[in-house]
Amino acid sequence: MAVRLNVKTATALVSDDVVVTLEMFRHTTDPDLRVTENFVSMHGKKIGGAMMDLRNLRLRGAQKFELGQDMFFTKALLEQASSYPVAKYRAQRFVDAGYETVIDACCGCGSDAIILAQAGLNVKAFDINEITAIFAKKNTEVCQVTDKVSVEVGDCTEVNLGDGAIMLDPARRKGSKRIINPEQWSPSPEAIGELVKNRPGACLKLSPSTDVDLLLELFPEPDEIEVISYRGEAKEMVFWYGNLATGVARRATKLPDADSVAGDLQPQATTADEISTFIFDPNPALVRSGLLGMVAAEHNLQNIDPHIGYLTGDKQLSNPFLTCLKVLGYDSLDPRKIRVLMKENEVNTIQIRKRGISESPATLKKRFLPKSYGDKHCTFIATRIGDRHLGILAEVVE
Repeated sequence: MAVRLNVKTATALVSDDVVVTLEMFRHTTDPDLRVTENFVSMHGKKIGGAMMDLRNLRLRGAQKFELGQDMFFTKALLEQASSYPVAKYRAQRFVDAGYETVIDACCGCGSDAIILAQAGLNVKAFDINEITAIFAKKNTEVCQVTDKVSVEVGDCTEVNLGDGAIMLDPARRKGSKRIINPEQWSPSPEAIGELVKNRPGACLKLSPSTDVDLLLELFPEPDEIEVISYRGEAKEMVFWYGNLATGVARRATKLPDADSVAGDLQPQATTADEISTFIFDPNPALVRSGLLGMVAAEHNLQNIDPHIGYLTGDKQLSNPFLTCLKVLGYDSLDPRKIRVLMKENEVNTIQIRKRGISESPATLKKRFLPKSYGDKHCTFIATRIGDRHLGILAEVVE
């Protein structure tokens, strides 16, 4: 069980003695129990336990941040923080808009403030939580940007933040639990409305899993909505305000290659009468940004179902937001029928893609490919059209 941090323990955790101990045991192959015993014997039970929690979190942090193995965070702070490529991409907007200083109103562990500083900006960072501010300040030292970032403990709705562009990332977690209702995020939508008002530019980072219509009801109308995906997963929905917007209503961006498509809201494509030669699996940023219909119309593609994101068409095409798959065959999602399809196509292994189906990929593999029928690797799409559950066997077209 994770140690419950207080200010005293957090302060001890960032001390030089503890930092040296953590570095000493970074590459040890000893079991966790032995490492914990060493931490406790050197620094006491509470601090030793907190050190072990941090050590485990750093393994995940290294996947998000270049210096994640040296940084400080809680589980909630780590999960909410943006990955380095996403934050770096966002920071460039402030640079392109000509800003020299940015206010990071609810800075969390400081990851955005650090990357804004690395982009050459001065950052005034605030957080309402003292423990969080302790970690954020230490992280600016770890990343060697203390000359560019100031960190203060303060409620951004009460302290004088100053004028200029603002970065807002409202807390969407309480402890280990995700807060689903945006009205319960901190700062609240109403408070964010006041913070954004009359500023030349603002960036509001939101969850891409929350319904965009609900977000638009609660938060100030943005000048641009952008959904950013990284390695095939929708990571953020960003509301851009003022001169940080680029003059388009909607944008989908795919990282790490920074591919981008922009236009007016057009979420739906026309619906096909039947599945054609190719199936196209859209990047989630394209779907969440409301631009699927626009891209489908540009390439003469149609939905297989108005509630399912898969598109179909009779021509192969290359688009960074669409994975192109050639259809080998399809049938009802019945194990007997699908196994015949697998056998006819001499399938050995399958990658599962699914929409509108509750079963897990592992269960689908077990049900529909219980043994090898050949040497081919294919993609199996489990989906539905209307009330009909369907299995589509396909292969990715590079």
